[in-house]
Amino acid sequence: MDANRPTRADRPPLPPRLGSGSNSRIPSRSAPRRQTGRRDSAETTGRAGQARQILSPVPVTMGHNGLTPPPLPPRGSSPSVFSGREGSTFSRRNGTITSPPPEDLELFAHHCRLFFFSATPPETSQAYITATLAKMPPAHRAAYTRVQSQLRSEAHLHHLRVRISSFHALLSSTLSNGSLSLPARSELGSPRARSERAERLDHFIRTWGTSSTGPQLPFFRGLWGALCVQSRGPKRGGAGVRRVVWEIDDAVFLESGGPEFMAEAVAVLKGVLGFEDQPLSTPPKLRRASPSPNSPEDDPDSRARSGSDPFTDRRTPGGTPPLPQPRKSSGRGPAPPPPMSRRKASPNLDEAQWHDNGAPLSPLSPDSPGDREALLSGVPRSPLSLAPMTAHDRDSIDSRSFDLGEEEAELNRPRFRLWTFPAHIADDEAVALMRLFPRFVGRGVDPRLRASTPAPRDKDLELGLVSGVAGDVWSTLSADGVEVRLPRPEREDEAGVVRCGTGRMWAGGADRRAGWEGSAWFRFKRWWRRLFGLT
Repeated sequence: MDANRPTRADRPPLPPRLGSGSNSRIPSRSAPRRQTGRRDSAETTGRAGQARQILSPVPVTMGHNGLTPPPLPPRGSSPSVFSGREGSTFSRRNGTITSPPPEDLELFAHHCRLFFFSATPPETSQAYITATLAKMPPAHRAAYTRVQSQLRSEAHLHHLRVRISSFHALLSSTLSNGSLSLPARSELGSPRARSERAERLDHFIRTWGTSSTGPQLPFFRGLWGALCVQSRGPKRGGAGVRRVVWEIDDAVFLESGGPEFMAEAVAVLKGVLGFEDQPLSTPPKLRRASPSPNSPEDDPDSRARSGSDPFTDRRTPGGTPPLPQPRKSSGRGPAPPPPMSRRKASPNLDEAQWHDNGAPLSPLSPDSPGDREALLSGVPRSPLSLAPMTAHDRDSIDSRSFDLGEEEAELNRPRFRLWTFPAHIADDEAVALMRLFPRFVGRGVDPRLRASTPAPRDKDLELGLVSGVAGDVWSTLSADGVEVRLPRPEREDEAGVVRCGTGRMWAGGADRRAGWEGSAWFRFKRWWRRLFGLT
C-alpha cells in the first residue's frame, strides 16, 4: 500500500446528494466520465427539488446537512413543461368589490330603452347590449342584469298599454258599416253593399286565415260559427229571427296577430259587416310610465302630474321655468266654455297644448323616433344625447311607486265584449260569406242552438212579460248604463249557449230586419236540399 496515497479518512467529503430516494443512483467513483454524469444528475435533481420548493409553502430541505437549493433562474425563451401557474402566488384582496361606474350604467340603460321601447329596435343598441354583457366583470353583472330586466318589464307593460289604447281608439273611431262606400251605406241590403262586404271579408281571410295552425284560427272559427248559427232556422238549431250575440275576450284582438291583425279585424267585423259591440266591463286605467322618471323633489316647479305626461311644459336648458306671457285682449269678451264632453276628457287641454312661444306641442314627433323616453316626455333629443341621471333616477330603476306585477295582472285581466250580429245580413248572404272560409275552419264543427229557455225579447222586457224561470237562467248586468242580459254559467244548456272557436254565443233578444230568410229562390233551393237530406 502506497504511503503517499490518501486514505479514506483524509479524502474530502462528497457533496450532498440531491433527490435522495430509492430511485436515485450512486455514480461510480472510479471513472472520470462517470463523474461528469454525476454532476449532470445532481443539477437535474436539484432543479426538480427547487420546483417542489416553489410549489410548497414550507421550504424543502435536501440532503443530510439541511441545505436548500438556490432559486430557479429566470425563465428564458426555451419551452417548458410547466403551464406558468405553478409558480403563481395569490393574495386575498383587502379592498371591497367596486360597483360599476354610473356613466357606464347610464349608457347601458339608455341603449336598453332604445332597444326595448322602440317598435323597430336599432341594431347599434342591440350590439352594444350584447358586447357589454359579454365583456363585463362578474362583479358588475348583477347590476346590469337588474337594470335590463327592469326596463324589459316596463317596456312590456308599455307596449301592452299602447295596444289596449289603440284597440279602444279603433273601437271608438270605427262606426258600424262605416268602412263601406257611401252608396253601400245608404242601402245596406243592396247588391253593391253585399259585394263590398264579400270582397273585404275575402281579402281579410286570405291575408290572415289561411293557416290551419295559426293563432287566428279560433277567431275565424268563431266568426264562421256565428254565420252558421245565424243562417239556420230555429227548427234546425239556428237563431232564426233573433240576432246572434257573440261574447269574446278583447285579448283575442290584442294577442292573436299584432297591431295589423287587430286593426283589420275591428275594421272588418264592425266597419264592414256591421257588428255592434257592447263592453261588459270598464276599460283599464292606463298609467303612463317613463323609463327614467324625475324626482318631484328635485324640481320644485313641477306640477302634480306624471313625469312622463306628454302635455307637461317643456323645460328650458338653464332650469328656469319660462314666465307666463299675458294674453292680449281682443275686445270681444271672454271665450265660451268648452263643451261637456271636452271638459270631462281633458280640463287642462287648452293650457297644456301650447308652449310659451305659441308653438303647439307635438309629443308624437321627436327627433329620435326610436327613443321612447323622448316620445313619452315630449322633449326632442338626439339618439345619443344622455340626460344626467340623479340618485333618485338610479334608485327608481330598482323600485317604483307602483307595483308592476299588480298593473300587469290588471291589464291582463279578461275583459269580455258582446258582438251582436248585424240585422241587415240575410240568410242567403250569410251562407255566401261562409263559403269564403277555408274548409279546415268548419271541419268537424256543427254549432246548433238548443235552448229550452231562450233569452227574453226586448219587447217582453219593456212590457214586463218575463217569467221567473227566465230570471233564473238569465242574469242582468249593467254596463255603461245599458242593461245587458247574460246566460248564467251554470245554466248555459238551458239558455242554448254554443261554444265555437273562441268565446260563446247565443240567440239574443233583438230581432233582425224583414226579409231575413233570403230571396224566394234561395228558400226554394234550401227546401229542396232539406227534402233530400243534403243539409
